[in-house]
Amino acid sequence: MTHPYAPDTPGTTPGTVPVGGWTPWGTWDPAAGRPVAVPAPPAPAAAPSRVLPAALLAGGIVLGLLLAAVIGALVLRGAADDVGRAAGEAMGEAMGEALYGGSVPSGYYGGGGVPGPVEQSEPVPPGELGPDPVLDAYAQGCFDGDLQSCDDLFVESPPLSQYEEYATTCGGRVKAWTVPYCTELD
Repeated sequence: MTHPYAPDTPGTTPGTVPVGGWTPWGTWDPAAGRPVAVPAPPAPAAAPSRVLPAALLAGGIVLGLLLAAVIGALVLRGAADDVGRAAGEAMGEAMGEALYGGSVPSGYYGGGGVPGPVEQSEPVPPGELGPDPVLDAYAQGCFDGDLQSCDDLFVESPPLSQYEEYATTCGGRVKAWTVPYCTELD
């Protein structure tokens, strides 16, 4: 059978398609005199999914790291507590020697109180401590005997300022840093 677009195949007459031969339109069916659609090839078998094993592996790694972190934290916590206690005791002894010329009992500030009588003197007028009117009012209240004003002045004043220095002496009543809170002098 002759087809106008049939390729020239060796062993056939030019312009003809051999039986069962391929054309751009499918397989040539000589009985029908036209090309017939090529049946679709079977679908390839589905490859096994790799998403689930990868997710399980990632989840296992995350769980393992989390477990290692928790165990590490528990192991190191006890050691850190011991180091912190030793450092605190050493600092307390060093401060006691610097401030008092001797050691201060362990737990000096732990109870919040002053260990025994503190040497006090008459208050000193604040003078010119800085330009802040609110802090000046706290300083004046501290001088006038309102020891809560001394503590408020300490909390509100800038670090290393004259306001802070005045507050640490409770208005000139005690040596600097003798008491943790001026209200404990009442």
